Amino acid sequence: MRKLNCVWLLLFLFLSCHLSAQEKIRFGFRAGYSMATQYGITLPDIPYTVDTSYRHGLTGGFLINIPITESFSIQQELLYVQKGSKQDVAMTALPVETHTEYDLNYLEIPIVFRYNFVRLGQFKIYACSGFALSLLLNGEYRVDGVAEFGGVPIPFNESNKIEGLDTFDYAFLYGAGLDFELFGKDCFFEYRFTIGWNMLMMPTSEGGDPAPLRNQDYIFTLGMYF
Repeated sequence: MRKLNCVWLLLFLFLSCHLSAQEKIRFGFRAGYSMATQYGITLPDIPYTVDTSYRHGLTGGFLINIPITESFSIQQELLYVQKGSKQDVAMTALPVETHTEYDLNYLEIPIVFRYNFVRLGQFKIYACSGFALSLLLNGEYRVDGVAEFGGVPIPFNESNKIEGLDTFDYAFLYGAGLDFELFGKDCFFEYRFTIGWNMLMMPTSEGGDPAPLRNQDYIFTLGMYF
């Protein structure tokens, strides 16, 4: 309920700004590269080791920017984001090694607060932070590995759609960017870090215990205002 109230409060703030600054609204789009991973809680006595790497994907979508002052603005976005991770797990008690790939695709709705703090000629450097609500569109996982029984290595693999995962994911985000003019258009380049709040119970293998992981994402995008 607390999370829902927070979302409603942010939406109310966005609508209030919309009503007070209708003549200054700018529309735009952004697209770029998503470097996603997932993290969990590391316990000192777990019977396995985990090596996590990135899922390299794409992101893109549309935005509405509402200036409040000359330096401060609020931005509402609607983005498609590819998230997930790669997990290499080695059991310490059993001779089992697995490689798992998680592919998650989200529709993300960030509310971003932007502040321009440096201006160098035609360039403006800004910082941004905010919150995001993500809606899971679809997901799948792939597992392959080797289990050794009686000294005989037995390979296995499986793949399936991810079902039963939380539909909504909440996140905090922050980053920095550069506004500039290109061919008479207002453009920007931005780096953004998004860290999820929800603990997602990710599948491991058939009959295995799920892995509690949170989404984490590094995004680099180019964009343009109309």
